[in-house]
Amino acid sequence: MVLINKAINEVTVKLVYYGPGLCGKTTNLEKIYGNPKLENKGKMISMATETDRTLFFDFMPLELGTVGGQKVRVQLYTVPGQVFYDATRKLVLRGADGVVFVADSQPSMRESNLQSLENLRTNLRLNRLDPEKVALVFQYNKRDLPNADKVDDMTAYLRPGSAPVIEAAALNNIGVTATLRAAIARILENLKGNVDTSLKEQPELAMPASPSSATPKLSTKTIPDSQPSTAVAVAEPEVATTRQEIDALLGSARQLISSLEAALQRARDHERALRERLSRL
Repeated sequence: MVLINKAINEVTVKLVYYGPGLCGKTTNLEKIYGNPKLENKGKMISMATETDRTLFFDFMPLELGTVGGQKVRVQLYTVPGQVFYDATRKLVLRGADGVVFVADSQPSMRESNLQSLENLRTNLRLNRLDPEKVALVFQYNKRDLPNADKVDDMTAYLRPGSAPVIEAAALNNIGVTATLRAAIARILENLKGNVDTSLKEQPELAMPASPSSATPKLSTKTIPDSQPSTAVAVAEPEVATTRQEIDALLGSARQLISSLEAALQRARDHERALRERLSRL
């Protein structure tokens, strides 16, 4: 969902990196954020689970110029890829203007790639976004591995259609910038063409049940940057409309509160230990 701030003459778009667990989504964002040529960026926010992380930061790519006389700010997000974090993925995907689907090139990841792609389409519909109209780019990551699937084979089973496909080795910073540029270009094409990506007339799908046994351990932190932080424009989430959806949101909120309380307690314990060491000097 494009956000327009007339007060500062700025339009904000949201781009989400999606894909199976450990496919390279986080690596992509870290490489983008660490690019010394990337200016006008905010701080990186990280929410870590036991095996994956959700990252966020925003930046203003000056080379894009303006759209309709307005500057463009891009919000970048990743989502946790594991199956049991589906509620988090759905929330992060809300209001997305574009998606980079990061596919793992290893043959052993074919089924995971397909499941994650189907999950993406389902969650787009849950958010009343049209999977056929949202700006979508495929990244075939880990091309540097000796056992990587052939590009033609991956295209045959992923069926990207007219969506751009970028080969990448994100760990080596290969294909990362090309993927980002392709995704932003697709978003701007939709924006300039006034493409409506919503599914207004289609009823929202029922929220998939989350396994009660899968309680993610979360921690949040801000990754400092030498550059001054800029204001971040964040869309307010839509009001939940079903009991299942409200329960899922409430569960996520409780998990986050619990993790923050645990982090605060660890910080206090660490402070107490340091004071004791200091008193013995």
